[in-house]
Parts: sequence; C-alpha cells; structure tokens
Amino acid sequence: MKKKLILGAVVVLVLIVGISLSGGKDNEKSSQSTTAQQERTTESETAEAEDESETTETKESAKPTASSKSESKVPMEHQAALKKAQSYARHMDMSEAGVREQLASSYGENFTPEAVTYAMEHLEGIDWEANALAKAKSYQKNMAMSTESIREQLTSDYGEQFTSEQADYAIQHLPS
Repeated sequence: MKKKLILGAVVVLVLIVGISLSGGKDNEKSSQSTTAQQERTTESETAEAEDESETTETKESAKPTASSKSESKVPMEHQAALKKAQSYARHMDMSEAGVREQLASSYGENFTPEAVTYAMEHLEGIDWEANALAKAKSYQKNMAMSTESIREQLTSDYGEQFTSEQADYAIQHLPS
C-alpha cells in the first residue's frame, strides 16, 4: 500500500513537472491533480475566446442561413458543450472519454447529461488516434517516459483514457 501511494505521488509529480516544462500546452489529465485541471480549463477558455473572436467576425459579415436558423433551436447549453468539446479535442488532444468526462464532471464543465450527449454526438472531424499519438509524443519528449509507461498513461482511467487500440496506434507511430 505504501509503495502504491509513493508511486502515485511520483506520477502526479512527474505530470506537474511535465506540464511546467511544456508551458501549459500539453496539460495532462489526472483526477488527482487540480493544478492540471485548472491549467486545462484556462487554456481551453483562451482557445475558446480566440474561436469566438473569429466566429464573431465571420457572423458579422455573413447573412443568416437556414443552418444558422436551425442552430438557434439548439439550446445554448448544448451549443456551449459542443464548443468546449471541440476545444478539448482539437487544442488539447484529449481522448473521447476524457472529453466526455471533462464536460460532465462537477470538477470540469458540469454540463447536463443531455448537453454532453449532444456535444459528443455532434463532435466531428476528430482523429482520436492522432490525439493519442500527440499525447504519446509529449510524454516521450517532455517526460522521457518508457513506451510501457506511455501506454499505461494513455489508457489509464486516471490518465488520458484512450482505448487500447488508440494507444497501440500511438506507440507504433512514436519516433524511435
């Protein structure tokens, strides 16, 4: 038990050091680290603000279309959940399960189950294998982790929560 506690503390410490070294770009998810959670939320909000700025400029120059009218029928919370999901998946290379958990968690975005379901069903164009590979490369480069440690972190319920297949793809495509 004492060994597991020490190992857990070491993993958390390694994650925090890695986050610090990567300048906040590769915030690693750990339910045991509120620091990582706070940094992830801050980065997501920054990316979202940039996305909103671009969207506002585009909307001002465009006339309303049938699709924008149908979007207005979607509840605002559902639209917000989808924007957050896109940000987490595209800018932070999170796994599908990680995005879902972040949206639903009371320590994360705390969206309703309906909003989370809507967001995940409408999240398009995400290459989850590419996200797993990006995370694996980050662990390899910034934390000098072994291949097996990377695989464990990618698939762990307390880590990135990628599927075994996505982790296998990432490990197979890591630079030597």
